[in-house]
Amino acid sequence: LRAAGVAAVLGLGVGAYLVFRPVPQPDYLADDIDSVFDYTLLTDEFNKLPVEERLALMGQLVQRMKSMSAGDSVLLSAFAAGIAGSARRQIEENVSRLAVDVWDKYAKDYGAVPDAERAAYLEKTFVEFTKMMEAVGGSPRDVPDEERLAEAKRQSDRDRQNLRSGEAGMNGEAFGTAFTFMNTTVGGHASPQQRVRGGQMMRDMARQFRGQDLATGKPLPPPK
Repeated sequence: LRAAGVAAVLGLGVGAYLVFRPVPQPDYLADDIDSVFDYTLLTDEFNKLPVEERLALMGQLVQRMKSMSAGDSVLLSAFAAGIAGSARRQIEENVSRLAVDVWDKYAKDYGAVPDAERAAYLEKTFVEFTKMMEAVGGSPRDVPDEERLAEAKRQSDRDRQNLRSGEAGMNGEAFGTAFTFMNTTVGGHASPQQRVRGGQMMRDMARQFRGQDLATGKPLPPPK
């Protein structure tokens, strides 16, 4: 009986270790793509990494997704098909926290950007952020940065026209899927300070794409 009791305790200990042990970080460029997505979207270990490290890993994921092999596609499809219930809630939590923390990092840095460099910073941020969100969603687009910016400006023009006709959503600032996500799903995960910083940068980004002065919101004169 004593031997059986010891075996049971050891079994419980091993089981608890397997359940609660830290999940090792995969190689984002070399390991199976489903393992990479599992770590990114379904573990707290990813959430606990410094935002700079998460950004670096997401950069590697963007790179990986650009040249995704047929094998990667099959594994990613299987991963997506196996998601259900609590896993979906965990994915929403991880993606929301990633988006909030990354956006807040950009917003903090934006506060120190000289006025003359803010327009370029906003456009660079938009490009990097949308690429990251597409990669996390498993649907990256092979689109040049210039075309991404042109799309954002066209969408901003449509939003402004809708606003004038009384049909705009999100106060006429819905100039991209990533920002719809930021204003809806992510909003509840951000602290008051993050919402203030992030909201100011989003306002300025909307002004940039509308061709408005970042400080005043007034229309800029057309280029000569």
